Amino acid sequence: MELSICTKRGYDGLMIEREIAPRLRSLFEQYPIVTVTGPRQSGKTTLCRETFPGLSYANLENPDLREFAQTDPRAFLAQYGDGAIIDEIQRVPELLSYLQGIVDEHGGNSLFVLTGSEQFPLSDAVSQSLAGRTALLRLLPFSLAERRRIGGSAEIDEMIFSGFYPRILDHGLEPRQALGDYFETYVERDVRGLGGVRDLTSFGRFMRLCAGRVGQLVNLSSLGSEAGISHPTVREWLTILERSYIVFQLQPYHANIGKRLTKSPKLYLYDVGLVSYLLGIENAQQVATHPLRGQLFENLVIAETIKHRFNQGRDSRDLSFFRNANGLECDLLYPTGSSSAAIEVKSGSTISSDSFSSLNRVAAQLSNLNHKAVVYGGDTRQSRSDIDVLPLSDLVGALTKIEVEESVGAFIDEHRSPGPEPDAVATLDAVFQTQVRPAIEALRPACKPLGDALFQRFSEQSQISSGTPGVQGQGILDPDRWDAIKNDYIVDQAFQLSDERPVEIRHEFWFRGYVGRGTRDFDIKTVASWVLDAQKVSIDFSVDGTSVTRLKDEVNYTEVESRRPDSDRLVAEVTRSLMDRIRTLSKRA
Repeated sequence: MELSICTKRGYDGLMIEREIAPRLRSLFEQYPIVTVTGPRQSGKTTLCRETFPGLSYANLENPDLREFAQTDPRAFLAQYGDGAIIDEIQRVPELLSYLQGIVDEHGGNSLFVLTGSEQFPLSDAVSQSLAGRTALLRLLPFSLAERRRIGGSAEIDEMIFSGFYPRILDHGLEPRQALGDYFETYVERDVRGLGGVRDLTSFGRFMRLCAGRVGQLVNLSSLGSEAGISHPTVREWLTILERSYIVFQLQPYHANIGKRLTKSPKLYLYDVGLVSYLLGIENAQQVATHPLRGQLFENLVIAETIKHRFNQGRDSRDLSFFRNANGLECDLLYPTGSSSAAIEVKSGSTISSDSFSSLNRVAAQLSNLNHKAVVYGGDTRQSRSDIDVLPLSDLVGALTKIEVEESVGAFIDEHRSPGPEPDAVATLDAVFQTQVRPAIEALRPACKPLGDALFQRFSEQSQISSGTPGVQGQGILDPDRWDAIKNDYIVDQAFQLSDERPVEIRHEFWFRGYVGRGTRDFDIKTVASWVLDAQKVSIDFSVDGTSVTRLKDEVNYTEVESRRPDSDRLVAEVTRSLMDRIRTLSKRA
């Protein structure tokens, strides 16, 4: 059973939640089972128990429980009808087949959370028995942010020396002693349990050689020669170390860019503190002058990047480095969707122009490179031309920003409409030209004489709306302003003529302050209205809110060219209604 880490309270008294926890909750709602793998002592048990405190818990490291699960798996699982956290599932892999049946019978999500320590065997068993029924997450030791939150030092040499295993930070253990105990336990138990390692002395020597080569190209022959083992044994031991989340190999970038590229991967360990232990570093002060400090810092940066990926539920297989036959190199190519970020790692607290020159030469060979950055040992963020200079503390934030920026384009493409319907725009123009403008031009010379002679002020105003606040003002329906007004206030990316969002065009003639015989106390408004829906334009003319019934009309869009307004009849009917209204109001006064 793994030691508690999440209940530790840091200097601010707040409980520390792992960065992967929100992803774990989300996947548990989407799948019947979530499987959490990772190295021993990375905090899998406490993560799951803190995230799902209501679930029952079974630890298969317990000999009695393990025997029960092995001898009577149905009865063992029957105890957990409402689901459970089952720890160290790789100890009884045959349970996975029984879990499959339970999941299929249940038919829902949010049942079991499984944890395990060995990557490939467990992944193979899960893929065979629980394909499509489980999500897979990988939990590594603390990230830089988690380390800080629990009160760990953010000083680079101290981080390189003590590493990121939660138990060391949670309990304030002396790093060298704790990492030595961790390594001996790993060698004696897990490696021997996975098979393939019988000579533990040679294996220890091999591990120290691997630590001395972090950040370098993997050379199986050289490793085997120095460790005194065969080439196949080197390959087998590296596989075992990868299965147990101790080492990983960063693959070289491959593309048809007309250049010879390196084909060998680079070697790193998931925890830089374990590297320091294997190198014999005895304190943080020794890191500062160690000849491999640059490689140790690079290991720290690459491991932090992988943690960022895993904490989002993503894998690291698409991470790579660039190196060609001429020695031109970039430490990390980080994919961000359709492009990549090139990241160079420098352990020094100052940056020379050589770093930028190398990045720019790499960028010249990679067409899909949109971001360039240098992660260095200083503590101040800088911007040099088109290259960001980042302290280690800003790395994950910068990667997150790049990923979000890259996703914006895809998000817009996903949500953007295909654009305005050309036919709808053409119909709108046709209605304006054949119905709106002729009516306005016919009514103006008929209304203006009445307004000028009998009222203090005669004016005109237009309005346009389309389901949202539109525009109003004088002259907005003038022919020379129509295209601009239409594009600014009517036509948008999703424009179409529809019943749900009809377009209304209004033109108002205002007669204010009657000065004719009888009184001066009333105003009159004459309105011409055109409402465009999916199939037709509805036309109405009104005087003081009363429709001129004989002028109401509906014209299908297929007929707007042939059914232009009868200007003579329009003028006669509106003028007659207007005079009747003036007569009525003047007598009433």
